[in-house]
Amino acid sequence: MENENELQDSLKPEEELSDSEFAEEFQDDVPDDEKNAKLVESNKKLFARAKKAEEELKAFKQAPKAEEKPQVEKVDPIKISEELIDKRVSEKFEERELESMDLSDSLKTEVRAYAKVKGLSIRQAEKSDYISFLKEKESDKVREEEASVSSKTKSNKKAKRDFGSYTEKDITDLSGEEFQDYQKWLKAQ
Repeated sequence: MENENELQDSLKPEEELSDSEFAEEFQDDVPDDEKNAKLVESNKKLFARAKKAEEELKAFKQAPKAEEKPQVEKVDPIKISEELIDKRVSEKFEERELESMDLSDSLKTEVRAYAKVKGLSIRQAEKSDYISFLKEKESDKVREEEASVSSKTKSNKKAKRDFGSYTEKDITDLSGEEFQDYQKWLKAQ
């Protein structure tokens, strides 16, 4: 019923006759022939409006309703939860496998990212050429650091002092750590 009212309201205003125009058309001072002609003409207009409204209503009823919701396929929640559980367990095993590998943290991060991007398992990603290259590069870097002489290795090695030649003034000038070394030297004597 509301749809029919909407369709009637949607008609163009120029097609509608107002009450005053209708009253003017059918006044008593106009001859009968003219009244009949005007009446036939207004009937034609009204009939045309009614036909148009019927066609619009018919088209409206046949058109698919936009309000209809698409049918959502019902999925078994148990099936979804099983899939999520399987996925989560797989992720945990992959993570455990990655942690058990003898790799640096930066390489583990690279392996994880490479496996995710390529859609591979952690083991497959570790065996890839790219990760092998990164392993070699890191081992070369470690080897270079061990081979180079750094200030860290020099400062960690302290020369043993011979406190036997120290005078009393030299002993009083010793710092706290040096004085402890002197006491250890005394006990060893």
